[in-house]
Amino acid sequence: MTRTTTGFAHQRLDAFHAAMELTLGVEQLAATLPRGHADLKDQVRRAASATMRNITEGANRWAPRDKAARFVIARGEAGECDAALEMILRLELAHAGDVQSLRRLADRVGAMLTGLIRRQRTADAR
Repeated sequence: MTRTTTGFAHQRLDAFHAAMELTLGVEQLAATLPRGHADLKDQVRRAASATMRNITEGANRWAPRDKAARFVIARGEAGECDAALEMILRLELAHAGDVQSLRRLADRVGAMLTGLIRRQRTADAR
């Protein structure tokens, strides 16, 4: 995995890099989905991308409350991505191993976001 870095705060977060990996993996998977499932394809792509974008936005906010709010949204999007991936799995639209790998990654991103949310809420309570 090639990481390009800038001075933005999100570049320092493992959650951002995992979410980027999830987004890229979902894009590859979506390209293989059969015709007739455009809604599901669009949904999984948008949820993965929104996860990454909301992590980015939250990391670059100043106030802990603002950061936490964006991370909460990102966690919801990661859950939505997982649900769409589960639907792809249950409908047998893609190789099960590929889908399960992306679901594990979505779960990992969600767990990292839970930690980031807790950290920001603790900082906001001070």
